Amino acid sequence: MLKNVLPVLPKTKNYYYCIMVDLSKPKTLLQTIEICLHAINETQSISDNCVTNLIILCGKYDLFKNFDTEAKKIVCSTLRSVALLNDAHLMFYSSKESMLVKRAKDIFNSIGFENGISIKDKQTNPTKPLFINKGADTWENIGVARSTFDEIKQRYYSKIPLDSSGDVTTVKTGLKKTHPEADIDKLIALKYDELREMETLEIDIMSIVDYLC
Repeated sequence: MLKNVLPVLPKTKNYYYCIMVDLSKPKTLLQTIEICLHAINETQSISDNCVTNLIILCGKYDLFKNFDTEAKKIVCSTLRSVALLNDAHLMFYSSKESMLVKRAKDIFNSIGFENGISIKDKQTNPTKPLFINKGADTWENIGVARSTFDEIKQRYYSKIPLDSSGDVTTVKTGLKKTHPEADIDKLIALKYDELREMETLEIDIMSIVDYLC
């Protein structure tokens, strides 16, 4: 559908593509970005008389912030790598957090009046809602070597592997197999997956992993 829509959109001056992904679904997050980037690249015309900009907007931060620390680090590092590779702005968002709503409104209002993205704040802490303007990040700051998109995918799926059907499974828990009966470890893994899919987690702990341990 994107391949049919994007070519007919009028483009003048500074033009912005915005890819929105769901932070609460790390299983499909990278696939969504890849599909959108592919469609954008296929429909870009070298004759377009405009400057193209890209925003990666990551929604449902209110759910994502309850993920365990290791999962958040993996997702944040991957999103920063993709944004840096594609010279994109990266912004976390939640419709349930007023600060993030205001920031998004201010940014899109500024873009709409052709003033660009004027907010210069920077947040790279994976325990906070990320906000990084294009050109403000480096591979050194992310903590990984300069990478291609395929290398970023390989690194991501080594932590969030693809099953045989092509769907992304849950993030590896890092839980150790400590029981003599394998069935008990399997039940623990299933319980972990259930918790990871919950919209809210009303347990006053540092992480789900700590709770399960």
